[in-house]
Amino acid sequence: MNAISGNITQLALGKNDDAPLTRDEQEICEEWTSGKASDYMKVDAEDPRILEYAGLYDKLENKKDEVWESIEAAHSITQAPFRETAIAPQPTARIVKRSWMLAAAALTGIAGVFALYRFINNQHVPAQNNVPVVNKTVESDRQHAILTLTDKRQIDLDTAPDGIIIRQDQTEISKEGNNQIEYRNTTNQITGSEVLNNLRIPYGREYKVTLADGSKVWLNAGSSLRYPIAFTGSDRKVEIMGEGFFEVAENRSKPFRVFAQGTEVKVTGTTFNVKAYDTDKLVTTTLVNGSVSVQQGRQLQRIKPNQQAVSSGDSIRVRNKSKEEMAQALAWKNGKINLEGESVRSILDQIKRWYNVNTKIEAGTPETTTLTGTIEKNTALNSVLELLNTNLSVQFTLQDGTVVAREKK
Repeated sequence: MNAISGNITQLALGKNDDAPLTRDEQEICEEWTSGKASDYMKVDAEDPRILEYAGLYDKLENKKDEVWESIEAAHSITQAPFRETAIAPQPTARIVKRSWMLAAAALTGIAGVFALYRFINNQHVPAQNNVPVVNKTVESDRQHAILTLTDKRQIDLDTAPDGIIIRQDQTEISKEGNNQIEYRNTTNQITGSEVLNNLRIPYGREYKVTLADGSKVWLNAGSSLRYPIAFTGSDRKVEIMGEGFFEVAENRSKPFRVFAQGTEVKVTGTTFNVKAYDTDKLVTTTLVNGSVSVQQGRQLQRIKPNQQAVSSGDSIRVRNKSKEEMAQALAWKNGKINLEGESVRSILDQIKRWYNVNTKIEAGTPETTTLTGTIEKNTALNSVLELLNTNLSVQFTLQDGTVVAREKK
């Protein structure tokens, strides 16, 4: 325990510098540094210590950057700057180096314990109550993907382990890698009333959910989907806010209905995109294949592949789309930000949702730009702004965390 400096230990466990460690925390830290943790992890998978270590790993993981900053600060203060010529090391520097190595070993050991926990977790299905379920509302900080259950309990999908995270009725909900969750019915019979879940995706993230009927939905940043854990009625109904790409499993006896801001999209089995952010004031349905009907109020339109229906008020406009225009409408699902034909407001909305920054349009700024093409979403924000500023009419700048658009002078 004495091998790791006190302030690093306090920071790792989320305590103030002057807050003493509890006896349990001291014992666990000693286990981390002595290697005893590995022996403890050889016990039965149901041993409660497994979850205890996993929980402490999460605490340390959340503080990881601060821990390393603390170590680096101590390292830079006590060790002389690097020079080309050899310098005899001072005793203090040797101590710091040893602390650095031990701290790294401790972190590595904890990661190994957590990896073992994850392995055991995948081999042994956890009980429903083993998942960290938050009883109070999770803060809307736009940083975490949150699954809200029908009883209002919430699961933070970013901290939940992979594998089965909870069971509801005869349905298992599993979290998989690469931002995915899947619903599986464990019986051949589906009875009872519909139990609804809500999946909320933060800015800067995307998520894929496989529904109980096998339909798949990709959700764009800043979107949410409300859906039953199993489709028990005569149809399949979901509700979206934001943007989603739907790959609907065919079932002609059970139509699939998507509701978005007063618009209903009805299909039996097809592939399409629905965009319905509250900032857009309209709903855009883009059909890739199959056939869908779009209803807004008393208006009803059927669209074919490579067509787009735009619903606003009580009207629906249907437009044919070229191959290039279809690619632009689906750019987000392919990891890109579309610029072609987009207004300044639409471009800023995309940047806001993906980079999680505030945006502002100054008075007198042109509504359109001369920009074309797309930008990869893995592009750094500064580079994105440089590309945006190649247009002739609008200047984009980052000021105190806000992307500002103004007319070029």
